[in-house]
Amino acid sequence: METMKAAVITEVGTVQVQDIPIPELGPREVLVKIGAASICSWEQRTFVGKQKPGLPFFGGHENAGEVVAVAEGVRTVKPGDRVTLGPTQCGTCRACLRGEDKGCPEHFQYFSLKGGDLGPGGFSEYKVHREDGCFPVGDAPYELACLAEPLSCAVHAVRLMGMKEGDSAVVFGAGPMGLLNALVLNAAGVDVLLVDMDEERLELARANGISNTLCSSGDAVEDILQRYPGGVDGVVTAIGSRAVNEQGLKILQPRGTLCLFASAHPVEPLEVDPNWVHNAEVRIIGAVSADISDHARATEMIRNGEIDLSPIMEKTYPLDQAQEAFEYLSAKPSYRVALIP
Repeated sequence: METMKAAVITEVGTVQVQDIPIPELGPREVLVKIGAASICSWEQRTFVGKQKPGLPFFGGHENAGEVVAVAEGVRTVKPGDRVTLGPTQCGTCRACLRGEDKGCPEHFQYFSLKGGDLGPGGFSEYKVHREDGCFPVGDAPYELACLAEPLSCAVHAVRLMGMKEGDSAVVFGAGPMGLLNALVLNAAGVDVLLVDMDEERLELARANGISNTLCSSGDAVEDILQRYPGGVDGVVTAIGSRAVNEQGLKILQPRGTLCLFASAHPVEPLEVDPNWVHNAEVRIIGAVSADISDHARATEMIRNGEIDLSPIMEKTYPLDQAQEAFEYLSAKPSYRVALIP
């Protein structure tokens, strides 16, 4: 049986590069040689013990690579295609029929690891993926193409919020996901203000097209309302904090939308005045992951050069240095780091 190298989180603080069997192709599946696999905050939280999906954990769901083999009957991709890997669908359940395939049971693919738990399985030399989850990315470098998945999450959030050209929005948090949300809003013609306590992150954002920023380590409501009297149309909280969520509520225009984008660890309840929601007709929504259409759009943006993701990709490591990559991410606030098989 042929084997491949795979980086597996075996315990908190430890990543081992193991030899595991290359998965066999099933119906509708293709074998992709991974060109780059970005480390998500989910996997980073698992590494440091803040999130416990079960160990050992075979992470890796931000992937791009080359199709090298396809199962019989696969028609939409062929060997040699350069693709990003995204969500899949059954096509027949209620969620799929409503165009909300993120709710499909087959939306996210997991793979079992002998003697352990499950995981998306992209921190490896090869990955088996369904053909409907492969999206052509053209000649984009893999270390940027693998960011289609996190980019799709921002595309998803902006779409759910209903943001359009001429609207105003505030994004709290200039980390990788906050910056991605700001870039997608900016590309949509939205007047966006990016708020963070780290001036270096805001400087990076300004150097990459987000000219409107605010450095604040506390309550930013007054400063924001001075810039946007009456409030803004949309708020994205890319920091999982009750204090930030409360600030977001205070700066909404009537009929504005607050998007709770970041998960909270630990969870902090958010109190809301139901009469204010009723009278102001505001919306409070969550956004996580993406529908297939969002991933397709994100890949298209990368393929066509509509968005520059180079500021998001901070560093790359060979796959066999996965331990060092996770330690680097855990030592300081960072953007994305990718493993290159």
